[in-house]
Amino acid sequence: MESTNNKKKTTIKTIGNIVFWVVLAIVALYAVISLSSKRNDQVTEIFGQTGLNVVTGSMEPTFSIDDIIFIDVIDYKTFDFSTLEAGDIITFMFDNDNDPDTPSILNSHRITRYVIDDNGYYHFYTQGDANNSEDLEPISESAVLGVWNGAIWAGAGKVVNFLIGPWGFFIFIVIPCFAFLVYEIFRFVKIVSEYNVQKAVGNRETIQQEALAMARAQLEAEMKAKTEAKEAEEPQE
Repeated sequence: MESTNNKKKTTIKTIGNIVFWVVLAIVALYAVISLSSKRNDQVTEIFGQTGLNVVTGSMEPTFSIDDIIFIDVIDYKTFDFSTLEAGDIITFMFDNDNDPDTPSILNSHRITRYVIDDNGYYHFYTQGDANNSEDLEPISESAVLGVWNGAIWAGAGKVVNFLIGPWGFFIFIVIPCFAFLVYEIFRFVKIVSEYNVQKAVGNRETIQQEALAMARAQLEAEMKAKTEAKEAEEPQE
């Protein structure tokens, strides 16, 4: 019976430690990403790269809806736009001129050709692989956010969307943190209870020892008194 209880305690402790390290790893990962990332327009850049979730099929079959593609974010201070050529896939900010109230969106299409204006700025004509014609307007170099580096996680967008959604946050962040909190409270209460039990047992043992010492002292006193009385009654020669 005692061996079974010890196994249960060990199992609970192991589960608690796993939950602790998982929560700690999540918090540490979030902290690292937060410290190492920086905002660039509408994306979070991490070590010069960012991942984007594909939401349209305009680039099929190169990549499809719910794929995650990775782009190298451009540093406008050092990037040489002359290195871009037809066939490269760029990500750019797209403004809907027909509806000024619509916010800018990110789009990733393939360069078909480019022109250089009188001021030396590049303007890229793009087209989706699944589209039959070029995009209506050329993309100026100032609107280019990055260049696709060929990396892709097929179908990972569904998982990412779930993880960053309310249910994913609740399941993978809130529940583990709550479980860890409950575990720590349970362990604290258990430690306090065991301390109180040990304290009570210690007090009881102390009381018993004091009672025995008092009884022993009283018995010795009575024996001494009897001995002295007996000696006093004996006739002296």
